[in-house]
Amino acid sequence: MQPQVVGDRYELLAQIGSGGMGRVYEGFDRNLKRRIAVKFTQPSLDNDPGWTKRFLREAEVMARLSHPGLPAIYDAGLLPGSPERPYLVMEFVEGITFDDLLANHGSLPVGVVAALGAQTAAVLAAAHRHRIFHRDLKPSNLMLCPDGTVKVLDFGLAVVLDGDVTRYTTTGATLGTPAFMAPEQVEAKAVVPQTDLYALGLVLHELLTGKRVMTGGTPFVVWQNQIHRPAPEIVTACLGIPADMAELVMCMLAKSPAQRPHDAAVVHAGLLRHAAGLGSLSEVTGLDGPALMYALAVGAAEHTRSEPEDEPDGASTAVVNSERVGLRQAIERTRELTGAARPADTASRLKTVVEAVAPVLGAHDREVVEARTRLADLHLETGEYREAADLYRPLIDELTEVWGPYDDQVTYCQRQLARCDVGAGDARGAVQRLQQLHTRMAVRYGEQDRRVIELAAQIRNVRND
Repeated sequence: MQPQVVGDRYELLAQIGSGGMGRVYEGFDRNLKRRIAVKFTQPSLDNDPGWTKRFLREAEVMARLSHPGLPAIYDAGLLPGSPERPYLVMEFVEGITFDDLLANHGSLPVGVVAALGAQTAAVLAAAHRHRIFHRDLKPSNLMLCPDGTVKVLDFGLAVVLDGDVTRYTTTGATLGTPAFMAPEQVEAKAVVPQTDLYALGLVLHELLTGKRVMTGGTPFVVWQNQIHRPAPEIVTACLGIPADMAELVMCMLAKSPAQRPHDAAVVHAGLLRHAAGLGSLSEVTGLDGPALMYALAVGAAEHTRSEPEDEPDGASTAVVNSERVGLRQAIERTRELTGAARPADTASRLKTVVEAVAPVLGAHDREVVEARTRLADLHLETGEYREAADLYRPLIDELTEVWGPYDDQVTYCQRQLARCDVGAGDARGAVQRLQQLHTRMAVRYGEQDRRVIELAAQIRNVRND
């Protein structure tokens, strides 16, 4: 029997996976003579144009990202028929899912879990920088390859916050896997980077203990547990876990997104300190291959560039962790007190904390930057335009040098500085600043990008006032 061929070049050899949205087949590319994976929507969804649109959107989403922890996208198209069936052609990934790792080993050593989690967090950090959120992170969507690398699979439920993308979640409906859905996702609230971090926290907890965190007899019971039931304390369930890693995992599992880590980079840094022992897994057979050679070279370059001469001891690490917790509490406190207390007092308190913490964590630490930006925002909100501008300008200059001119934090500060110009009576200067930013962003992202559209609206508002 001849294999089915799609796109006049891709042979379908055998089905290798199936989920709620799609089926995945091992295939062979006749033109490039290589193994591939071909994904189709489930036949039950073929008559739903919304799901077809979502499926093709996945190809666009994935094609935007280039990361070692993501399977490469090669092609996408429609299989003729009534109705047409969309398909996605991607890199064939060999390895074992985290689900199967758990089945083989039960709970895993702390160092192994930290290594797996740090790699996953690195992929999320890359996706989140493009404002792409996975929304269905779970053990079956994470794969450990023989060379020790982790691949994050199936961005089919990804939410892209661009202006031309329709949200597919309808009133009263939820998309995702109940056991790994964040409370805000269950309640159909806005999805944020911390939504993926909650799911990763659940995965890490399960890898460390061998037990699923949120269970129930029905999906509804699981959803209710996600909203109301705290996760078991990991220090009790996993004896011997380092205190800072335990704190990080439980922080990821906070019910409120605001109480979770600031971003995936924070999670990556926290886990990387404890990453070790992947070679102890029988499934990892090529740890001495090209992937490790490449990673070691990159790591050595980074170490030379940014690491201190002496490794921090346990006391230093404790100080850093303490300062970070205090900074988070101070930022959250400003949100609680704004409008309820004297704004000047709120700003003064935050300024004191930032001045104390910045020398320890670094002026460009993501959480320090958030606090510095929040301090500028407080001055802007209370009409202290000159003081706010004096804080936004160095942020723009410093962060542009570190993260580039298109970083979301940089563009946010640029827009806030324009608001300062307007408040100080320089509407012309504000328009000029926003127009320059709009031109750069439009060239980079296109006129239909949400950020570009919002900038155009801000320019119109300034001109009309």
